[in-house]
Amino acid sequence: MKIISFEGIEGVGKSTQISMLYDLLVKKKFKVLIFREPGSTDTGEKIRNILLNLDDSISVFSELFLMFASRAQLIEEKIKNADCDFILLDRYYDASLAYQGYGRGISINLINKIIKELKCPEPDSTFLLDIDPKKGFARKANDKKDRIESSGLRFFEKVRNGYIDIAKISNNRIKIINAENSINEIHITILNYLKLKPWK
Repeated sequence: MKIISFEGIEGVGKSTQISMLYDLLVKKKFKVLIFREPGSTDTGEKIRNILLNLDDSISVFSELFLMFASRAQLIEEKIKNADCDFILLDRYYDASLAYQGYGRGISINLINKIIKELKCPEPDSTFLLDIDPKKGFARKANDKKDRIESSGLRFFEKVRNGYIDIAKISNNRIKIINAENSINEIHITILNYLKLKPWK
């Protein structure tokens, strides 16, 4: 079983690329599961609603631990004993390092300790779709923003810079892809990294 995670700030096109990769893998007769963070379990979806609700005021540490509560449930309930060839993750623990660590200013060492304590399975590959936050915001200008999406441009600049730093120390696990490229160009780049041929 291979775990592939997709990371990036808002507006980079993660969901589109996950959907395209899923369709290709299924056509090639692989068994594939898709999970999103936070969420993808009954408990996780309840936590997601709390985390993203604009009406809730949540401290940075509450946000961090709620994220990990959702993640712990996902690992225990869905990932640990998954019977499949591929798991595609719409964000994973790198997001906590980028958003709660670099973005909110929580200790990176603390977050890494929690990742280690939870025994979070390491992805085989991570694709970081990278874009200037201003351009990412412009793509989602007409969408209703949730609590995290409403954190402001400076926050997302910190998150983006955090993702770049994380990629540099990832021992080649994280591949940075320019999210300004066309949808198909990004898809082909991902397939090349995974050594998969496009569906004809």
